[in-house]
Amino acid sequence: MMKGQIVEWNDAKGYGFISSPEGKSKVFIHVSSVTSRGRRPKLNDSVTFEVSRDEKGRFNAKNVEIQGANGFPLTVLFGFGFLVTASASVIMLNGELFLIPLYLVLSIFTYFMFYWDKQAAQSGNWRTSENTLHLLSLLGGWPGALVAQFQFRHKSRKQPFKFILWITIFINIGCFVWQFTASGKVLINGILNSYLF
Repeated sequence: MMKGQIVEWNDAKGYGFISSPEGKSKVFIHVSSVTSRGRRPKLNDSVTFEVSRDEKGRFNAKNVEIQGANGFPLTVLFGFGFLVTASASVIMLNGELFLIPLYLVLSIFTYFMFYWDKQAAQSGNWRTSENTLHLLSLLGGWPGALVAQFQFRHKSRKQPFKFILWITIFINIGCFVWQFTASGKVLINGILNSYLF
């Protein structure tokens, strides 16, 4: 493994150059070669990497690790934190217990939907529509969506998708909080009575 620093970086295109410690040569780096999943590279990051040559003899970095970037991102911690807080609030505030397993099941399902869509994108197969992914997030699968974005780096750089995803997250959290109000309890009980009795 070699050590170096990112001296050029184009985040929109996902590539740049690493300078070796002595500064005598530059090595091309593409975002797909980064193994650190905590965040994307940025200018002046210290990295460790291996070097390979492409078919034209140019030096390319592979297995790039950004120093100090291996922790969970705040988005993933936010998702886990919500699930823990939601579970505690349902129990302590006499909320609807079915919501907790519903969040877990939808999160797992949404996680795998992101995984399958990532595989389809790489192999050129039929893709899952973004509207479907947003609907699953809106219904409560968004913690799984955040984990999938982090782990698979899928839909994590597409700004319109990310913006809409966070809108669905805040709407879902708002609806979760609303279910503790008197009007929320009336509506949920009415829905449950309609479908279960």
